[in-house]
Amino acid sequence: MKKPYHLPFLPITFDPETELLFYKKVVEATAELEKLKQKLHNSLVKESFISLLTLHESVQSTRIEGTQVTFSEMLEDKVEQKLEWEKIEVRNYQSALSMGVETIKTGYPLTERLIRDMHIKLMKDARGSTSSSGAYRKIQNFIGPTKNIKDASYIPPEPQLMDEYMSNLERYINGHPYQDNEGDTLHSLIKAAIIHAQFESIHPFLDGNGRLGRILIVLYLLQTELIDSPFFFLSEELEKEKFKYYAMLNGVRAIGRKEPDWKSWIVFFLDATIRMAKNQYRKLDEAEKLFNEGLSKIGQPATKKVWGALFSSPVATVHQLQKETDLAPPTIRKCLKQLVELNMIFGDDRRRNRRFYQYDLIRIMSE
Repeated sequence: MKKPYHLPFLPITFDPETELLFYKKVVEATAELEKLKQKLHNSLVKESFISLLTLHESVQSTRIEGTQVTFSEMLEDKVEQKLEWEKIEVRNYQSALSMGVETIKTGYPLTERLIRDMHIKLMKDARGSTSSSGAYRKIQNFIGPTKNIKDASYIPPEPQLMDEYMSNLERYINGHPYQDNEGDTLHSLIKAAIIHAQFESIHPFLDGNGRLGRILIVLYLLQTELIDSPFFFLSEELEKEKFKYYAMLNGVRAIGRKEPDWKSWIVFFLDATIRMAKNQYRKLDEAEKLFNEGLSKIGQPATKKVWGALFSSPVATVHQLQKETDLAPPTIRKCLKQLVELNMIFGDDRRRNRRFYQYDLIRIMSE
């Protein structure tokens, strides 16, 4: 009979050679993140870009869990707000992420209380065990291809240990309030990798652990001021290598080996960070070029305002654009007509509530 894993508590230590390997990658990753941060600070599309990144992250993180909804469909959902469980899960992810970001930016730490509150947001009206949202599990769960525990690839610690494990994780995140924490010298990116993997291994809730664990990455980077706004997310890169991602997490749990393999997981995490930072820099650069090229083609202030609003809502109706620009509907229709004639946007064939699509921007964000 398979038994729950006896998960070691944090912290963990590494030999000097392994730490040196990590720090070579940390130097490159932090340089890429700083480059992205500086470009974003000076960008005319900063707010809209961060908004679209947040939506894209919400889509990618839920896709890792098996949903099929796409970024384009969620842009349409801003108009439709359909009661489909996949779209509800993405909206819930956005809501939980937003709550976490606002809490950290206000100056509050990343605590168990915040984690439970975000879990309530994440599970609202969604599939799964919504009755126990915000509460640590009281029964044994497991990860595997079937609903039979004998087929489990991983059995997390027993439910009565959840408080102890989560208390240990919170202390690791924030340091001990009454003790000197100077001995903890690991860089924030390395700790973010450890925090995410440990949370996934604890698996404290009956559902939503993967999504919530990926939110913890950006919140910890915000708390440690490695980033100053939610402009960096990892789920897109993790979704591309989903099976390797799961295999690396299983390595941390010593599955198929004698000792936990933290080294491979952290190297994987840092490599994904480097690729993702470069990719997001490219997206921002292309979005800025598209925005500026568009401005150069139009002269009227109202049309420029509508063009800018379409960078926040690449799928929009006149009603939506009215809320974002405060322009009168006839003015907005005139501006949209001009943008369609210039082939800068596309309008569908609806007679009422016609939708307009900024496909070039959607492509940039989706690539």
